[in-house]
Amino acid sequence: MKTRFAVPVVLLALLAVIPAAPAAAVECGLGADLGFNLFIPSSDYEGAENISTFGWPMGGSFLGALPTFGGLRVSFRGEKPAHEVWLGTSLSFLSSEGDSFHQLGLTANYQYNFPTQGTILPYVTAGAGLNMVGINPDEGDSHSATAAVFGGGVGIARAVADGAGRLRAEVRFDQVTEGESDGSVMIPKGGNLGIRLGFDLWLK
Repeated sequence: MKTRFAVPVVLLALLAVIPAAPAAAVECGLGADLGFNLFIPSSDYEGAENISTFGWPMGGSFLGALPTFGGLRVSFRGEKPAHEVWLGTSLSFLSSEGDSFHQLGLTANYQYNFPTQGTILPYVTAGAGLNMVGINPDEGDSHSATAAVFGGGVGIARAVADGAGRLRAEVRFDQVTEGESDGSVMIPKGGNLGIRLGFDLWLK
């Protein structure tokens, strides 16, 4: 998939899962995550080793292969708070002596919050998106690749500040497809286990 088509595809996927609700009834939340990722490359790559990363907050990865469910999180919920959708975004850019590297991650996700009588709210979530990386050397040809990312997880949340904020703890597993450029692998395929703590601030 060409990089220029990636952003519209993910945005359309997000719009497809946002519940139909009056604009006044929809709340928007902004959040971020602290987390640990363990990327397990496919056995197709001889000698490839696991990659561990930790971030506060989590965001784009210069390793390129890691899924980007961290970074800035934008959530939406309507009159029924059990149903929620959120967009995970991340962006990294590195430049040195004329060479540059960029990474962009976009994912659309659905989250179901189980109704409870207490302050702790369990939930399940699942989503899919795209991870895009590019290298622009000072000399030579530029290269870019796009890989799909999809998976899900379970977590618990607790409302704080009279419901204006929320704390989250989540365990998630995602599958990453391979991304190539001119026959060379830029994003290896594999699985990613993520453990993250996060917060959201609801904008009413």
